[in-house]
Parts: sequence; C-alpha cells; structure tokens
Amino acid sequence: MSEIESNHSMSGHDVAETDTNISEAHIELAERLALRMNIFDKPAIFNMLSSRAKWGAGIITVSLLFWWLLISSGSDNMDDGVSKFLGLDFNQVALVVMVLAFLYSVFGDFSRELGSLVPSIISGVMIIFVALYVGEPIVTALLSDSLTIETGLWRSGRLSLVSLGVIYGGHLIVDASLLLWLRRFLESHEEIELTPPNRSSEPIQDSVLDD
Repeated sequence: MSEIESNHSMSGHDVAETDTNISEAHIELAERLALRMNIFDKPAIFNMLSSRAKWGAGIITVSLLFWWLLISSGSDNMDDGVSKFLGLDFNQVALVVMVLAFLYSVFGDFSRELGSLVPSIISGVMIIFVALYVGEPIVTALLSDSLTIETGLWRSGRLSLVSLGVIYGGHLIVDASLLLWLRRFLESHEEIELTPPNRSSEPIQDSVLDD
C-alpha cells in the first residue's frame, strides 16, 4: 500500500494526529484515489482531470445526439409498445434511461470511493430500472403483437447504446470531480506528499538490510 507522507517523513496517520485540520478520512480518500488512478503528482493530476472531464462530457454529448437523431427524430410510432412502467412512450423511456444511467454511474462511483451504503443502494436500484427499460421492447415483442421482433431489437439496441454511453461518460465525469477534489486537497495541504508504493517500500527494505 502507498503512504501519504509529510515533508518531515511522517506517515499518513502521524500527519492526521499532528495536524488536526486534516481528517484521517480525507487522507485515506486521497490515498485510495491516488492508488486507483496510479497518480501521485500535481501535473499528472491536472492532465488526467482535464482529459477525463473532456472525454466524459464528449461521450455524454454524443449519447444525447444519438438520442436526438435516432430516437426523438426517428421513424418510430411512439404509440406502439408503450412501457408498462409508468406508461411512458419510447422517446420518454430513452430520456428516463439516460437519467437513470447517469445516476447509477454517479452514485455507484461515489459509494465506492466514500464507502457509503445509501449511494450504493440507490445505484443498485437505478441499474435495475435501466435493465428493465432496455429489455422491455424485446420482451414486449416476444409476448405480444404490439411490436415486431425487429422493432423490439432495434429499440433495445438503441437504448443499450445510449445507456452505456451515459454510464461511461458519467464515470469519467465523476473521476474528474474526484481529481478536482484531490488537487484542491493537495494545494491546501502542501506538507502532504503522495508516495507511490514502490517508493514507500524502499526505506523499509534499506532499514532491514542495515540491521
């Protein structure tokens, strides 16, 4: 595991005990983020933050354009295959799926980093509804005559694409927001240094050899 060290070679726990303005939870969060993203210096944080925010916004924009061109402005008869869940037509279902997919991504990623139960539960509920809405056109086509098999597959395919795009884009945006927090945290506490695992283990090995 990596350590968060001060300029005086103190461990992360020592820093938390010495400086009461820095909570141990914030130090542990910074350490988890650095380890997961394999990022330990400010210039790299700036670059990754910019890249993930740009790609996340771009992917979500493409998903919205896909919805507008192939769903909202498409040739579908919205009166056919109305959803059994809340009585939504296909266009409304697509919008709801994108919103639910984004919420799933946001709540899921934040719950993973913060270790919170409630966001994780909300994320689980969101993905279940996304799966229900995405699979409903195929099931409707198989069990009734309101949709043909081809129409059901085409609708489910488009819903899958927009939901996956929003989930991935949302994941990148959440990562960018966490990197923004990490950058501000390090700027506010310049005495804290993120140390890669291989670097943090070297002093320990050297001391063992000296003994």
